[in-house]
Amino acid sequence: MGKSSPAVDRAVRIELLRARAALEREALVADVSHAVGQLTPANALRSLMPGLMGATRSPGAASGLAMQAWRLWRQYPMLGSTLSALALGGSRKSRVVKAIVGSVVAWKAFQMWRDSQTDDASPD
Repeated sequence: MGKSSPAVDRAVRIELLRARAALEREALVADVSHAVGQLTPANALRSLMPGLMGATRSPGAASGLAMQAWRLWRQYPMLGSTLSALALGGSRKSRVVKAIVGSVVAWKAFQMWRDSQTDDASPD
């Protein structure tokens, strides 16, 4: 076997690096699309309130919900400051906006709960 030339070695190395970069780009696209699918508001609500979304209710459901809230609180530290900023202070206009947003969220949660109750009651 003869020695390969430095030009051939360099060309092979460049092609290997290009192939590796292409594979990493594909993996990144797959991970981002998976994360986008997991970060929808419905999935967030489903993970926070499994009983609301048709999961079976158990005696430890409240403690499980509390642990999920604690994990969410620890995973996203900005969540606490954002919630406290929304809950405290502000002008009269901001309080009205908060009340409107809160009532819309409560209405949507009620509709989802009602839909899950009718889905549970209807036979398959």
